[in-house]
Amino acid sequence: MSDLSDLDDLAAYVARSSGLDPSTARRIVDDILSYLVESPEDFVRRRHAALSRLGHRNEAIYPRIARELAQRRFPAAPYSLRQIRRIIYG
Repeated sequence: MSDLSDLDDLAAYVARSSGLDPSTARRIVDDILSYLVESPEDFVRRRHAALSRLGHRNEAIYPRIARELAQRRFPAAPYSLRQIRRIIYG
């Protein structure tokens, strides 16, 4: 999307096509765009935190994140388990 009017047009389309009110449609558009622009590094940190909160251990988390990265929409080169660990812990 190149400017705010494009987002307004998209939100209006989502509202019309889904029957949602315009403010809800705009929030959904904003949420989707936030999801799509997340960097691989931010994704790794977010997923590690979420999986850790669920009680998973790092030995299971790292391979899972590596698999999930390969399925994400952003262009990310495959990360090794070591690279994933370094993103999380620096």
